Amino acid sequence: MTSSTDMTARILVADDNEALSELLEIILLENGYEVVLAANGDELLRKAQTTSPDLMLVDIIMPYMDGYEAIRQLRNDTRLAHIPIIVLTACTSLQDVVTGFETGADDYITKPFQMPELLARVKAQLLRANRRPVQNPLTGLPGNTLIEEEISHRLRIGEPFALLYIDLDNFKAFNDTYGFARGDQVIKLLAGLLTDLKQQEANERIFIGHIGGDDFAVLLPLNSVVPFCEQLTAQFDVQVPALYDPEDIQRGYLAREDRYHIVRQVPIQSVSIGVVTTKNRSLTSYHDISRVAAEMKHLAKKQPGSVYIIDRRSQQVLVPQERRKRRPTVYVAGSEGLIKQQIVAAFEQQMLVITSYDPATNPEQPDLVTVIGASISTAISEMERDWPDVPIIAIVPGDADDPSTTEFGMKTSIKPTVPVGDYLSLALHLLRLEAR
Repeated sequence: MTSSTDMTARILVADDNEALSELLEIILLENGYEVVLAANGDELLRKAQTTSPDLMLVDIIMPYMDGYEAIRQLRNDTRLAHIPIIVLTACTSLQDVVTGFETGADDYITKPFQMPELLARVKAQLLRANRRPVQNPLTGLPGNTLIEEEISHRLRIGEPFALLYIDLDNFKAFNDTYGFARGDQVIKLLAGLLTDLKQQEANERIFIGHIGGDDFAVLLPLNSVVPFCEQLTAQFDVQVPALYDPEDIQRGYLAREDRYHIVRQVPIQSVSIGVVTTKNRSLTSYHDISRVAAEMKHLAKKQPGSVYIIDRRSQQVLVPQERRKRRPTVYVAGSEGLIKQQIVAAFEQQMLVITSYDPATNPEQPDLVTVIGASISTAISEMERDWPDVPIIAIVPGDADDPSTTEFGMKTSIKPTVPVGDYLSLALHLLRLEAR
């Protein structure tokens, strides 16, 4: 919605009385508003969808579709439900007034009316809309404006926090297969899980926002990041299958034909989370922190299943010029022999240098660390101490119970069954980010 304080508000007038519509257009234009006219309920819906008005003046008695039905449909459209509506009508009975408000009208003016009164009501509704918290109409969660304000506020006061950038994987295929109504159910499921987790934490410093579509943002204290992400990914994976048809869940994927008429297997939806914190970085603006969160989310989406990646880079550490010219170095540790051999071979094919972990004899830190095994938190803790600015990827068996590893660096619960090519893609992307 536009703001009357920084640009001209657009008003959609829907009335089948041509003379009255033209009069309203003249008066509103003279008072600095943009005006769009509609002659019936059908045209009102079409123009509301295409022009995104800031306010609508709607007559009740119109051909093809009366104002009551038009308002009902407007309020059921998540893109338009937040727009204020003033009803214009010659019907003066109490029941007519009640019906108008019950269908979703914000104000009610009976004909004939005085223009000063109409203009005052228009101005009042626009001011109220501008003061109203900007919330996503589908989920009721704070939208982009409030997300930006909250992030900027926390940056200003210097409060350490984490930003979670959350996105659904394979959502478009689901939406295209089952329709937008069921797609909205998935978005509401994710919003509900986030809200429930906030209530369970009982922490007023947790802020949940809906960026739009299937993207969400969560601000929370640093010590809440790991349990919040772990619970969200686990609960989403358990609950989302209920929104699929049984045969698709039994098959394990959606069969979708692409534009080349090739049938593709689209996995069941999962959730990817990019995490950026103010622990290691001096992030000073909303745009900086959102950019880093987007990078982390992009990395998470490259991996199968529900995962999260925590950024741990420090922008204060500059890469020396001579280090940029040499080949990147990687340290691979762990007891999983075959997996380790495959990863080392993949790195060597990319002309990367495999180094050892011995700060005494080899003081130069590597550019990337990969740790493989079930109980690796101690090893990661030592590397975190000796190499505080090196990204770490932990590869743990799917049944390993070592949640403490998630407290260190880049940990995304990668399973040993992940194809080496996918792992290599993630590792190379991290190395490119570190080289900046």
